[in-house]
Amino acid sequence: MPRDRLSGGPGLPVLLITGAKDCGKTTLAIELIRCLRASGISVFALKHASAVAAVEQPGTDTWRFALAGAEVTGLTWPGGSYVAWHGPGTPDGGYPPVLASRRLDRPARLEELAETALGLAPAGPRRLLLAEGFSSTPYPRIHVLSRPGHPERAAGGPILDTWSLEGGDAEAIAGKVDRSQPVLARWAEEAATSKPGSSRTVAAVIAGGKGQRLGGRDKWKLEIGGTRQSERCLTKLAEVFDEILVVGRPELPDSEGAPLRPSRTSCGGPGVSVSYLSDLAPDAGPLGGLLTALRAAPGRHTGAFAGDLPFLNTSLIRHMVFWTERHTGTFDVLLPVWEGAGGRFAEPLHALYAPTCLSRLESLLATSGTLAGLRLTAAFHGLRVREIPDAEIRLFGDPRVFFHNLNTPADVALADELATRV
Repeated sequence: MPRDRLSGGPGLPVLLITGAKDCGKTTLAIELIRCLRASGISVFALKHASAVAAVEQPGTDTWRFALAGAEVTGLTWPGGSYVAWHGPGTPDGGYPPVLASRRLDRPARLEELAETALGLAPAGPRRLLLAEGFSSTPYPRIHVLSRPGHPERAAGGPILDTWSLEGGDAEAIAGKVDRSQPVLARWAEEAATSKPGSSRTVAAVIAGGKGQRLGGRDKWKLEIGGTRQSERCLTKLAEVFDEILVVGRPELPDSEGAPLRPSRTSCGGPGVSVSYLSDLAPDAGPLGGLLTALRAAPGRHTGAFAGDLPFLNTSLIRHMVFWTERHTGTFDVLLPVWEGAGGRFAEPLHALYAPTCLSRLESLLATSGTLAGLRLTAAFHGLRVREIPDAEIRLFGDPRVFFHNLNTPADVALADELATRV
């Protein structure tokens, strides 16, 4: 029976190469195979193709992968799939012999191709699964930028780095890949059973706002595009996190608004824990909600999200969790900052907070007796704030959409319109 996820276990890092059509993905894959092979890393090179006329033919992409030094090559397309284990190349640089292979008359998921590859090739100490395409899977990737004048494709998951045909340094990226193997391996291993990073990161929805500019309407119960905001928010977060704290909503949702029946996702598990918490400092605004969340999840990173964001982008959120996994201990706040028509916008309620932020808030509370009147950005002044810049954010789409919130009737009307298009 085909597996839903990769179960190769520790030591099998997974890295994708994604991007728009004809942007240079295969060129980068070949260069990375050569560089990584020279570093003693055995590469399983897999590819998702729209159509295939023949396999193991001179000039095909998998043929070029094998010539570059891939130990295993694999291919899937609408009409079938194929995986081959290769021996060492010939002294004259000829095509490496196929020692074992398997062909199916149906397409295969990345995880199934990888399991087939693991079954063909003997175990080895240093391996990397390098897959071109498969952009909708949750694994980290090198995202290849389009050439000038060509359309970009939004990244569908966490990004380790970007590359382009115009001046991209494949050798430098190979070095970063090599150094990142431990986190790539852990991410792949955790994806087999849960959501990567979820044991160390919790999501907190700050949902206690009074909706004053909406005439007191409850944002949490608004319907956007025919779907209640509570459902929109929690269902998206459930794709990335195993545990969600809803702060400022101590009541359990009523039957009409019971929001969380998460469907199984490519990175998901069967259940998500959702806790509804009273705000410990209800007069302190979002800062009080964040304090409540940090106290409820001591020692863990906390992704704080405003409860009135109807178009959360799971790819960007997963990218933030991956960034946290790579840089744990080097930052206190991971803050998206983007450029719009009205200037530069920071998003403290779409940010990740390290456990160190709790001691800062506790100290402020002990000193002044209240957090009321203090802005989020001011509260963490002097801490290690790492920004996700505009150019990086836009790799995942339009920030005007996924940072759009529901403050005014005009915001709600625009959200209803956007819901028909996104």
